Amino acid sequence: MAKKVLKEDKVWFPDLRWLLKVLIIVYVISIVGFFVANYFLKPYMRDIPKEITPWLNNSDKNISEQK
Repeated sequence: MAKKVLKEDKVWFPDLRWLLKVLIIVYVISIVGFFVANYFLKPYMRDIPKEITPWLNNSDKNISEQK
């Protein structure tokens, strides 16, 4: 016979520990996925000229001096 669901049967609700565990798993998968995608898509990324982004220039001058 199939068990009938009674009012006193409790429905499962996630507790804080379960939510934190799932959140950590989602973050770890997202971070690992980002670095894997970055590794495989690196050949397809374009090079940005240093004139457009002076903060990437490795010279000893300050950004204010380059203007």
